[in-house]
Amino acid sequence: MTIAKIGIIRVVSSNDQSFIETHQRLLQPLLPDYELASRALPDQPEGIHDATTFAQALPKIRQMANQWQHELDLLMISCAADPGVKMLQSELSIPVVGAGESCARKAARYGDHIAILGIEADAPAIFYEILAGKTIHYRCPEGIHCTHDIQTPAGKQAIIAAALECEALGANVIALACTGMATTDVAALLAPHTSLTVINPVLAAAELINIRLTLP
Repeated sequence: MTIAKIGIIRVVSSNDQSFIETHQRLLQPLLPDYELASRALPDQPEGIHDATTFAQALPKIRQMANQWQHELDLLMISCAADPGVKMLQSELSIPVVGAGESCARKAARYGDHIAILGIEADAPAIFYEILAGKTIHYRCPEGIHCTHDIQTPAGKQAIIAAALECEALGANVIALACTGMATTDVAALLAPHTSLTVINPVLAAAELINIRLTLP
């Protein structure tokens, strides 16, 4: 039997293959019947954190996806802004899954008040699209401007403060709108401080991947 292969595109550049495969290692236990592989975009040292870096990443994602698709059964864009996902869904011959869509769809099941933590001035558009009609409490933790800031002690404290602020506003769940927060395991960071479920966008993608690969 042929094993389906899933490609994961990381939007943060790195020469460290172990770092590039971080999300792959998170997903593999949830997708034990599939082969996973990871690649990173070139020349995106800070990943995607604003309109400029989003625009810079799009042609790179498109090129990598088109070159790689013939080796894959499904492609995942491991960025909660879902850069290029809709474009690739219409262009490629294989299913394309975005971490943002996956996270938002899972968060929608928890109630009508959704807290979203991210690293941009506002939540990615895909969250507003999927969560239309729900009350959204978005926070970019103080002092966090790119994915690397999440890993600092100050960044972690700011994330905790933002989550507690959203909980006080009546949020039913916390959705992480940055896959860098999966790398740092923000869900584990927040667990001692809040009783709310925290949606990891990378882990949420496993659900959507299973659905897309089992559809006739």
